[in-house]
Amino acid sequence: MLRLLLICCLFAAGAHADIVRLAVGLAKPPYVEAGGKSGLEVTLALATLRRAGHQPLVVQLPQARGLAMLDSGRVDAMLSLVPGSLEGVFYSQPLLHYRNRAIVLQGSGIVLTELSQLAQYRVVAFQNARRLLGDEFRRTVERAPGYAEQGDQDIQNRMLFNRRVDVVIGDELIFHANPTQRDLNNRSQPVISYPLFPSSPRHVGFRRERLRQDFDAALQQLKGSGEYERIQQFYRDKYRLP
Repeated sequence: MLRLLLICCLFAAGAHADIVRLAVGLAKPPYVEAGGKSGLEVTLALATLRRAGHQPLVVQLPQARGLAMLDSGRVDAMLSLVPGSLEGVFYSQPLLHYRNRAIVLQGSGIVLTELSQLAQYRVVAFQNARRLLGDEFRRTVERAPGYAEQGDQDIQNRMLFNRRVDVVIGDELIFHANPTQRDLNNRSQPVISYPLFPSSPRHVGFRRERLRQDFDAALQQLKGSGEYERIQQFYRDKYRLP
C-alpha cells in the first residue's frame, strides 16, 4: 500500500507540472519562427524551462502587449528583454546575444570603422534604433542625408539590394535569415558587416524570482551538456548563417 501511495503521489506531481506561460514576440527568424513555438531563441528558452522541470506554454503576441500581460501577471515570463524593460521583473542571465551590425553592399566600396561615418550615408535601421543604440548613434543619423526606421526586415533588405539606401543597421543573423537576398533583377550581391556596435544581451523576464533562479541554473546545465551549442548549430545550418 505504501509503494502504491508513493507511485500515485509521483504521478500526481507529474500530472500537475508547473506550467509557465511564456510570451514570445512576432516572427523574427532565426530567433522566432512563424507560430512562435520554434526558432533559435524560442528553442533555447523552451529547452531550458523543460530542463528546470517546468512545462512551457507559448503565447505569441506583439512586444507591447506582451509587456502589458507580464506586468499584469497574465503571463509568467517573456522573451528577448533587456534589464529595465519593466519594473518588478526578475531578469535571467543572458539567453543569447543579438549582433547589431552596419551592413553594406560589397560593391559599394563603403568602409566603416567609426560610428560617425554613418552621417555620410543613407541609412535604414530597425524600429526604435535611435532610442536603443545610444546618443552617439542618434546624433550621427540626425546628420545623415537620409535616415529611416523600418520594422520589416524584408523591406530593409530590398532597400539595400536595390540601392535605395547605403547602409542597413540591424542584427546580422536576422538580415541573413531573411529570404530576400536579391535585387529587382534577381541578382544576388555580397555584403559586408561592420561591428560598430557592442553585442546586445537578451534576457528572459520573470514575474517570480524563484522561476528566474530555476531558469538560470538550468541554462548553465544546458550549456554544460552541449545541448545549447547543438541548438545553435541547428539554426545556423538551417538558415546558412555566418
